[in-house]
Amino acid sequence: MNSFEDKNISSQNSVTSEFEAWVGILYSCISADNQITDSETASLSRLLHSKEKFIGIDMAPLYAKAFNLRIEMGQLKYVSACCEWIKEEDKETVFALALEVLLADGILEKEEKNVIEFLSKLLKIELGMASKIIEVIFLKNKGNVKGI
Repeated sequence: MNSFEDKNISSQNSVTSEFEAWVGILYSCISADNQITDSETASLSRLLHSKEKFIGIDMAPLYAKAFNLRIEMGQLKYVSACCEWIKEEDKETVFALALEVLLADGILEKEEKNVIEFLSKLLKIELGMASKIIEVIFLKNKGNVKGI
């Protein structure tokens, strides 16, 4: 195996870009309870496509890599690796988007709550800010129809 092949294999088995990190974190959030609803998938796609940084980015390979790495690395290790790629100025935004996709079905399951707590620690979101973000996202999603 030459060094090019080593690099290619290594890049397939780890997070290698900010785009992968955003998708990886958000995908891990919607799959935290091992039940990905249509509303969660739609919410994830809508949120990412609304971000300027994702204009012109082919999302299919990012989703595929997120799916594979989450299984390969395990959810917590994968989320931790993704968090290393998130820029300081984007941490609160990523945290808010993670809550948004988790609450798309109007319910925050135990597994999802655990991921959010873990994510807030990894992204170093201050407790006061995390509480504000959680409150706003809960209010925004209050009354959502489950599973739609």
